[in-house]
Amino acid sequence: MKKAVLSICVALLLAVLGSACHRQPVEPTPSPDNPANKEGMYLGVIGFNDKLYIKDISLLNSSTYQNYSDFIDNLVPGNGTALFYADYTALKKMKAYVKPKALKNVALVTFTDGLDNISTANSQYDPAGFGSTTAYRNALHEMIMNDPIHGINVSAYSIGLKGADVTDEAQFMETLRKLASSNNNVFQVANMDEAMERFSEIASNLYSISTSVNLGVNVPGGYDEGQKLRFTFDDVNAAAQSTRFIEATYRRTSAGTRTLDNIIYYGLAPGQSTIASSAAQGAYYQFLFHGLAYIDGSPVSQSDMNNIKLWKQTSTGAWDKETEFNPASSTTVTEDKNSALIVLVLDCTTSLGSDFVNMQNSAKQFIGTLANVNVGDGNKSSSMFSAFRNRRKM
Repeated sequence: MKKAVLSICVALLLAVLGSACHRQPVEPTPSPDNPANKEGMYLGVIGFNDKLYIKDISLLNSSTYQNYSDFIDNLVPGNGTALFYADYTALKKMKAYVKPKALKNVALVTFTDGLDNISTANSQYDPAGFGSTTAYRNALHEMIMNDPIHGINVSAYSIGLKGADVTDEAQFMETLRKLASSNNNVFQVANMDEAMERFSEIASNLYSISTSVNLGVNVPGGYDEGQKLRFTFDDVNAAAQSTRFIEATYRRTSAGTRTLDNIIYYGLAPGQSTIASSAAQGAYYQFLFHGLAYIDGSPVSQSDMNNIKLWKQTSTGAWDKETEFNPASSTTVTEDKNSALIVLVLDCTTSLGSDFVNMQNSAKQFIGTLANVNVGDGNKSSSMFSAFRNRRKM
């Protein structure tokens, strides 16, 4: 009897040990610091004169903004213009960088006030051996237009403030065109105030491409089949006054669900034409509008979301306001974040003169917009982005 018990115990022990030895390996937890595991704005900055000043690509947000600001403040003007080498380096660095999670946009933004006179000096500046400024410039354009980075076409922008030492304006304009991915992305400016506007415009566009806003609205479930509804966003006192609204037909299905059908977007970018409700929440149904945006593609602002009102059309064609619809309790707003991979290339030549400081300020505002940071006080704010977006809507 004792031998039998001992045998059973030994068998059980061996089984346990065997199970431990053959246990499936535990998968390591993905590192949140790896760009492949985290959405966000990934930004690098390259300043140039006869040398390059490089801040390598890293995650930009409200916590890291100050590092970028300090880098910009520490840039110093110098002689020489290694413009093409700077852009060549920027494209190579984006290509070599780990693909961020949910990458949606790859962008190169270049500011210059002059023509390249350094990039073909030797193999340090011309590692691919292009040999002439024309060949170098054309090769960069070919890379921009036909060499996707992480499977995404490069959106390239050029801002040019023609310096006093530029006598060949045709060559200057051709350089700006070759460093952009379309003629719409070429900006020749007359002064730094205008350059700052272009920086803000580009940054706002890059920010909006990487952010989408979703709106959930809770609608009473007791509307009749075919009821016309209108959601206005511009704080009007009558539905007919609105220039930004969504109009839809309310449907009741035999299964007890609800649908918004024949959806029209007025003053907004087109979206879903039909939306089925989620499960009923008591007497209400929620409808979710994905990626709600203005005509220019920028996400609908929080202020417009706060102004949303619900109207129902009467048998006479008039619109009655649903006075019990309250944005604070009847809506939910969420954001979907995608990633952007961006390098900002900045002219740091002495020819800028007193405009060098203005260039630095423009660059910091550009970076602040991407980081959703108020450059004035460093606190998180979307004021600059909202102000620009509201200006574009007028």
